[in-house]
Amino acid sequence: METKEFYKNRLQQVVSYLRTQYNAKISIKELEELSNFSYRNLQRVFKANYNETIGAYLSRIKVENGAKMLMYSNEEIKIIAESIGYADVYTFSKAFKKHFGISPAMYRNKKEELFQKEPINKLESMPFFEEKITVLPQKKVLFTTFKGDYYSNKLDTLWNLFLEEAEQLNVNVKNSECFGIIWDEPILSETIQYDYDACIVIDDELTIPNKKFKVKTIPQQEYAVFTHIGSYASISKTYDKIFSKWLFSTNKELSEKPFIEIYKKHEGNTEHENDFETEIYIPLKG
Repeated sequence: METKEFYKNRLQQVVSYLRTQYNAKISIKELEELSNFSYRNLQRVFKANYNETIGAYLSRIKVENGAKMLMYSNEEIKIIAESIGYADVYTFSKAFKKHFGISPAMYRNKKEELFQKEPINKLESMPFFEEKITVLPQKKVLFTTFKGDYYSNKLDTLWNLFLEEAEQLNVNVKNSECFGIIWDEPILSETIQYDYDACIVIDDELTIPNKKFKVKTIPQQEYAVFTHIGSYASISKTYDKIFSKWLFSTNKELSEKPFIEIYKKHEGNTEHENDFETEIYIPLKG
């Protein structure tokens, strides 16, 4: 008999699929295979767990990725609409305004206001630079998805349980690379309910049992890298510097791909949260 955990993991796989295929034609057959539900039952399970239908979820992901492109790139709105799966600008603008309350053009014009929460005195403002520009190679990861408040202690609990589960699968968690994928940003989402993937890099040869259906491949991507020193509760200050200073001085163009946080020093290998070291990877268009 299939377990509750099995279905939960399959549902996470469905969400991962929707996140990466939102701008293409969604295959109902593949959704059924990933979830082990009929599409009708999958709709019911998805609504019960995510408080929105699959269609509403896809619409939200589309316009939120469109918002990222409006802020991070100089692409024409028509090109953005097409790249996120809309047939024309009118349909995109209608969906965008319904979600954000303003048109795509107005949203782009408000970019600086969205990022800069308070006026910055440019005479006193110190420049803020990336540590490096690098390309992360393709990685195979074991993952689990967290949906909730990114700044909640529940995220710590999720990581602890996830690491314990990984150890049971003979993953050397102490020496494995761990990172988080940030699918949503607070400035874009209507609520504090964000999607976050906790990931552990694993060997290609490692076989995961079917009931632990939580493996995917992270594609190669170029990033600007920043280092945050200190607790996770204070990491928003580093993000504020990235988006209020670096973004407006760099000649790099940001991608709408998700951000990555790689935890170099954390509660597993250092005693004090003030010594935590987190590398923030901001995706770039290459």
